[in-house]
Amino acid sequence: MVRRNQQTDCQLRGDASECIVPAGAPDWITPELIEATIRVWQPYYAEVLSPEEAVTMILDVGRLFDALSSG
Repeated sequence: MVRRNQQTDCQLRGDASECIVPAGAPDWITPELIEATIRVWQPYYAEVLSPEEAVTMILDVGRLFDALSSG
């Protein structure tokens, strides 16, 4: 995962509508979900997380859930 140490469109500003959903993301991924994902995971990363990275995290957690629940 490539990270960049700069401000992003989804930086925590208190207004999720300012967060841009990356092109190609599923329709169910909302700006609010991206903002919440970044808010939860950012404390664990030294670099600023991007909306693209948040989408990757969301999709990967969904795949993990599918794998664990199919058992």
